[in-house]
This record gives sequence, structure tokens and C-alpha cells, in this order.
Amino acid sequence: MKIDIHVHTKKTKSGDSELRNIDVERFGDIIRSTEVKILAITNHNHFDLNQYEQFKEEVDGACQIWAGIELDIIENGKRAHLIVIVNPSNSNEFNNRVQKLLEGKTADNFTISLSETVDNFDSLDAIYIPHYFVKKPSLGNDEVEILLSLVSNKKRVLKEATNSISAGIYISHGHDSIYGSDVHNWNDYINISQDLPDLRLPVESFEQFCLLLEKDDATIQTLLDKKTKENIELTPFTLAEQIKLDIYNDINIIFGSKGTGKTEILKALSKHYNDKGYKTSVYESNSKHLNDVYNLKGSEFTINLTDFDIEDCTTEFKLIKGATEQEITSIKKYLLHYSNQETNKISRKIKVKDFTSLDDSQSTRKFEEIKEILIDFRRFNDDVGENENIEEIIGSDLLSELLDVLERILGKLRTESEKRLLDSKIIMMFNSLIRIFVSEISKKTGQPEKPVETGFFKYASNRIKIERTVNKILSNIRKVLTPQLDYVGNLGDKGELYCQTNILIQDGSIINRNFSPIERVNKTPQKEVARHFDLISKHIYSNELFVKIADLNAIESSETIESIKDLLLFNRHFVVNGQIYQPSNGESSMILLHNELKKNKDIYLIDEPEKSLGNDYINDVIVPLLKERAQQGKKVVIATHDANIAVRTLPYSSIYRQHDLNNYYTFTGNPFTNNLICNTKDKADLDWKNISMKTLEGGRDAFGERGKIYGNI
Repeated sequence: MKIDIHVHTKKTKSGDSELRNIDVERFGDIIRSTEVKILAITNHNHFDLNQYEQFKEEVDGACQIWAGIELDIIENGKRAHLIVIVNPSNSNEFNNRVQKLLEGKTADNFTISLSETVDNFDSLDAIYIPHYFVKKPSLGNDEVEILLSLVSNKKRVLKEATNSISAGIYISHGHDSIYGSDVHNWNDYINISQDLPDLRLPVESFEQFCLLLEKDDATIQTLLDKKTKENIELTPFTLAEQIKLDIYNDINIIFGSKGTGKTEILKALSKHYNDKGYKTSVYESNSKHLNDVYNLKGSEFTINLTDFDIEDCTTEFKLIKGATEQEITSIKKYLLHYSNQETNKISRKIKVKDFTSLDDSQSTRKFEEIKEILIDFRRFNDDVGENENIEEIIGSDLLSELLDVLERILGKLRTESEKRLLDSKIIMMFNSLIRIFVSEISKKTGQPEKPVETGFFKYASNRIKIERTVNKILSNIRKVLTPQLDYVGNLGDKGELYCQTNILIQDGSIINRNFSPIERVNKTPQKEVARHFDLISKHIYSNELFVKIADLNAIESSETIESIKDLLLFNRHFVVNGQIYQPSNGESSMILLHNELKKNKDIYLIDEPEKSLGNDYINDVIVPLLKERAQQGKKVVIATHDANIAVRTLPYSSIYRQHDLNNYYTFTGNPFTNNLICNTKDKADLDWKNISMKTLEGGRDAFGERGKIYGNI
């Protein structure tokens, strides 16, 4: 939740912008479009009780509205601005006192001293926020000290900075600081609100906020207890060193010097959750590169040709390699038969030898036709059965009806297929019977065989079959496969990174070192086999046909090329904006971590996510992602040396590992109480902020230049 302690809703001074004026309805629409949950109305030297109550009612339940004012202070002869915010329950009395002070004066000419301010408002449970340093006009250090000496509770004085950077710097130097929008133009408020301070604890009232300023343990614990957590006992090191941790459904940080066992705690947590039935593992930065994750070398790359409407042609490859010539019956055989008088009486009586062979090509074609149809229907039936969404779309009744129709069609096709196969086999058996009788009679009688067929049909059919087969192979070889693009991640200003997989089918002409065979075959036989298929297609009706087939079989290792799949070549690389791009180690780490956090998981265990990453990427991308997962109630446990993660995420649980000359110690705590307590009570409590700044890399910077936090809240 975000807080804005400096909001103008009216033009009260002559120099104010007209765009500070806003009506009730528009105010409500804007605030509900932001994450601002606490807002203080602090107009210059002015408080409008009626407007305050209308605005409060308009956003009731969406945002707390606090009563306040921005006063012109005169102290030590210096002019400055001081914001005073009071407990909303005192808004009526606050209005009375403001109106009394302003009686006879205008917002332009009103001034007040620090002592008068405290005298009028301290009893109303007030918070004081002076402009400080670069926030002009500001109270100097001497004037701030005067204010601190006057107020009843010094914790209620916060120095207003201009933005998150200056607030962080003040905090790193021990100043309690905050900043607000100081909105000049309500058209810009939604964008401005994104950079307002975050309150990690769900502050439900002005009173709670004030207790948090005082680091009230009971209040902080009450708010923490509203968050789901799990009490876990682990033994990541030895049985003698059992540690107890509170792991929240939020951000939990493990930090400490190198070699103090942070990774071991993560691994023990992974085992703990796996034993409970969760599938968890520790994500280790830099353990992999994108090249390996996306398998650029293709060691495990496979492809389903049917996805590209390509047939494997295994049967066709085998047929071409094993093809032989079909001889035509010579005239000499007829001459021999008819020039010898048939004398054997039994032979003359066996008429079957004189039957003409039947044409088996038509029955074979009919069988092949029905077989192709049957294959298509089986594939369609399988697709329907495997599609999980089809029942949702067409309904169970219609799906059942469809499956029933398909089963009846398949039954009919199977019956017809069996019938046509039987017809084909009968003709083949009949023709075989004639050949056997003719051959046996010839052997017994010495009578030359009478040719049962001219052989030209088989000769021509064989050539046609080879032509069709090789053309089918070539038509599949010549198909073009569209490159596959898989989204990898965002490289910021450089653009979106994709992994592109290019697939080619070797057609006998491809020479490209960047492409490698998908199957375990060599490039040379790949290329030569494909080239010889093309040669065969050009010699179908020449005397050289079977010479070319013999040449195909003579290619060294040609036996390894058994199908279209063995001719596949691939090249895989990364692209940005259509251009080849090789991500650096840092970019690889950046994208892999981003993708890990984008996964929808219940538990994220991450070891040193900052490796190879720049501070800007951690601040602008990773930290917001971690907060997003926390808002979704996910468990996020991170071992880190980086203060931008350990500090800026404001973890609900901080686990600090310390090592001295004698032993290792585990401390647990959080930034809200600013304490770290030793598990074994052998060590005194530690200051969370001091330890963070001392231990973490960039600790002071995280509290300073990157400090988008309010105090330690």
C-alpha cells in the first residue's frame, strides 16, 4: 500500500496552480485508480472541513483520508513550510483551531511560529513534517531541533524529502524521512502515485501508523500475525544446530557473509517442502546459460514431421533402394514352346496351364485407396479422442454421437479393406498357380514352357511405380519448413529475445556449416542420397535407371539414410528484431531469473539472484516482480548479498547468518522492529539496519540512493 502525506486539493495561494482544484467525483475516480491507501489533505494555510468529509466519504473503504495543513512558518527570521497532520478523529477540533488562527488573514499573508504551531496542534495527536534540505522552503537543522524540543513525541517529527532518493539518503544518515506528491496537476497524479512510498505493513489507522513510527513491538507483531506464515524447524548443517524459522507467504530474505550457509538453508527448505508434497528446487543464478536451456546444439532436439505435413517415406526409401528390373518375355520363349509338339497326354489334359494370368494391378490399387482412407479416419478418430477441449465446445452428447459414427465408419472401412485385400490375394494366388503348373509340366515332360504373360505390363508398372515413389520422396524433400520462434524474454531497450529454429531438408544442394543433422547421421551421405534421388527421377525411362539405383546403394553409409527424417538439418539461434543476437552472460542471467519469477509457483527458492545483474535491472524489474509475487501470497525465500533485494523488498522475515571465531549463529527478525534475534539466545540482539548496511553489498546505497522506503516501515 502507498501513502501520500502531502496532497493539495485546492488553489489557496495566488501563486498556486488552478490544476490543484479537483471535485469530489474526479478525486474518487483517480484515487481508486492508484495503490494509494493513505492520503493526507494538506492545502496551503487552509483547511476545508466540508471538502475533507466529502472526499473521505467518496473513497471510504478504498483509502484513508487524514486531515492536515501546510503552514508557512517563520522561525529565526527564516521562512519555511511545515505540514501538520492530525488524528482524523480530531478533524472537527482541528478545523476550529485552523479557522481561529486564520481569522482576518489570507493564505497568502498567514505565518506562524513553531511554538504557536505546537501549542495549537500537539494535543490533537499530531504528526509534523517539515520541508528539509533540498525540499524548499525548508527548516534548517537548528529549526528542526527547536521543533523536536517543543513536541511531546519526537518520533512524530519526519523530515520531508523531495523524492525517494533524497528520503533514502536521509534515512541512511539516521533521519526519519518521508515524501509526498505535493501534487500541482491532478492530471498527472496516477503516474506520480507510482513513485510514492510503500507501506509494507497493512496500516489500518492513523493510530497504528503512529505506533509504527515508535517501532512498537506489539503493534508490529499484530500486523505481522495477520500475514500467513509457517513455523519451520530445520537441520541444514548438523543435528546439533537446529534452526527455527518463520517463513511468510511473502518475501523472506537470508543474508550474511559468504560461506555462512545460506545456500544450505535454501536446500533444507526445498527438502522440507518436497517432503510435504510440493515440487520445489533451488534456483541458482548462473548455473545455466540460455544456450543450454534452449539447447542450441540440439542434443535433445526432435521434430514431428506430421506437424509440417511431411511424410517420413520410410517405405518409399526401402522400395527405391531395393528396386530391380522386370524383364519382358522374349519372342524366343514363344518360339521354343510352339516349335515343339506337345506329346504328353496328361499335359494336354491339364487346361489350367493354358489360362491367361489375371491383372492384379487394379485390385492392388483399390486396396491402396481404401488403406489411405482408413489411415486418415484413424488419425482423425485419434485426434478427437485426445482433444481435451472438444467436449467442452460441442457437448458430451454430440461428442458421443460423433465417436459412435466414427466407429461405424471405421468398421465399414476395415471390412472393405479386408475384402479388397482378399481379392488382391486371390488374383495373386491364381497367377502363382498357373506359373507353378506351367513350370512343373515343363520339368516333367521336357516341353518348353508356354509364357503365361508378355511381361510388358509388369515392366511398365515397375517403372511407373519407381517414378511415383521417387516423386513422392522428392515432393517431401522439397517442402519448405517455416522457422519456429519461441519467446525467451525481454532485453529492455534492445527488444524482445526469441529463440529461432530453422529446419531444412537436404535436397542435395545445401552446403551450410551452420546447419547440423537432427538425426545421428553424417552430412556427406545425407547430401549424396538426396542428390541421387533427383538423378533417379531423371532416368526413370532410360537404360541407366538401375545403374543410378546401384550408385545410390554404393554411397558410403547410405544405409544410415532410411527416411526423410534422416535428411533433416537444423540451425538454432537467438534473434532480436529479426536479427541474430547472442545474449551475454548477464543478459542470460537476467532472462532466466525473470522467467523463473514469471512461473506460477507456490514457493520460490532463489539463491543469489543478483549474480551478473546490474542494480538498475534488480531495482526496476526484479524487485517489483518479487513484490508482485508477495502480493499474490506466494512464499519467496531469497539468499542474497545484495542490499537492493534484502532492503528494498522490506521482507517480512530476515534471516541473518553470522560467523565468529568459534561458531555460526542464526538471527531472525524484520526491518519493521529493526531487530535481529539470535535463535540460541547466545548473542545479543542486533540492529537490522546497521547489520544490513554493514553486511550487504551496496547497503548504504540501498538505504540512500535507492531508498524507496519510509523509515524502516
